[in-house]
Amino acid sequence: MIEKTGPEPIYIQAKNWIRGKVANGEWKPKEKLPSESDLAAALGISRGTIKQAIKQLITEGILVQIHGKGTFVVGEQMEYPLAERLISIAETMIESHKDFTTRLLGMETAAADQTVSRFLELEQSDQVYHLKRLRFIEDTPVVFLENFLPKQLFPGLDQHNFEENTLFSIIEDRYKLKISWGKRSFLGKGADEKIAEMLEIDKGTPITFLEQTIYTEDNRPIEYSKVWLRNDQIKLTSILKRV
Repeated sequence: MIEKTGPEPIYIQAKNWIRGKVANGEWKPKEKLPSESDLAAALGISRGTIKQAIKQLITEGILVQIHGKGTFVVGEQMEYPLAERLISIAETMIESHKDFTTRLLGMETAAADQTVSRFLELEQSDQVYHLKRLRFIEDTPVVFLENFLPKQLFPGLDQHNFEENTLFSIIEDRYKLKISWGKRSFLGKGADEKIAEMLEIDKGTPITFLEQTIYTEDNRPIEYSKVWLRNDQIKLTSILKRV
């Protein structure tokens, strides 16, 4: 299976071998791969070489490593619209008929820091709610969210059930603030130790970091969020028209 004297690097051959097993269905979505030691022995190559092949397939979005569990074939990804319309991740999950749950990790009030005050056009002494949540699809953590909202606009926000209700629905239904538009920015990066632990992936695994600010019709910013997405579970999509 591996031509050790040929011109093609051994780790590339190993990568293509793994890719072929995924492509032909021998290793199915969400299936756990054999250990690196077993794969290396099967191909007659070093563990370091197979590790290099797996690392590239993780970068390409074909495999994912879950800390403490092993390496898995990536399952079906949920599409999250990049630019067509302003929709939350929870709303996307509902529209996609995904069975998801939300875990509230914390809700506190604090003075807006420099970043939050800049996005929400506040003074650094102004109080904001800081909301932390983790969303799961089929018991797999796929999104970690941090949201910041001006306390003066949302009295009693900490009394709401964020495990049963979406933030957008609470803003519009309970506080009668119409969300009109938003600004998003995306950054690809490797998961740091904190995010890797939250999303149950290895440190350095490629993820997407999203920043978003939402506004009312009179261009008033009312919420700023930081979101970390698992690339093996959620992919960004966009429909573009040439005019």
